[in-house]
Amino acid sequence: MINNSQDSASGGGGEMGLSIAISGGIVTFSIVYAMMSFPAIIDDTTKISTSESQMADNQFARIQTNISISNLQDQSGNSPATFQVTNTGNTLLWNYEDFDVIITYQENAANNPILTETLKYANSCSGLASDQWCISHIQNDYIHPGLLDPGKIATINAQPAYQTESGGNFTVEFGTDNGVTTSESVQIS
Repeated sequence: MINNSQDSASGGGGEMGLSIAISGGIVTFSIVYAMMSFPAIIDDTTKISTSESQMADNQFARIQTNISISNLQDQSGNSPATFQVTNTGNTLLWNYEDFDVIITYQENAANNPILTETLKYANSCSGLASDQWCISHIQNDYIHPGLLDPGKIATINAQPAYQTESGGNFTVEFGTDNGVTTSESVQIS
């Protein structure tokens, strides 16, 4: 009988060793899994932090940006409208490709329809095509040539796709790359 009880005691010890080994494997797997997940958590946290920083920078730039339009003129026919944009804020403006210029005008055609067009930026005013806008001149452009520093005034040409009608209205809405907009209207001469 002593032999039988010793056999059953040694069999129980084997089961206990197996459960300790399984528990150890589970704990080791959990630690390794947690360590492998840690860089992904840090990466996500870094992405969120970077995104929040960029959003704050964009909001600050928007608060510091201000523009105004003056001297809007359009003559009936095919010539471009002209106007001046003054940088009245504290932000340097330069990303003209991402600016928005939207014009609304009365066309010189049957029934004189009112048209709205979104214009694309052109690097040069020479041979300005329809549905394009350009900067023909920046006053006092000594510091940062070609960029619209605070206080500088840019003269803009905006070429409609169709002829404008004398006596109709011509409206331009001008927006910077960070979403600050201004608009002006004039009667077409």
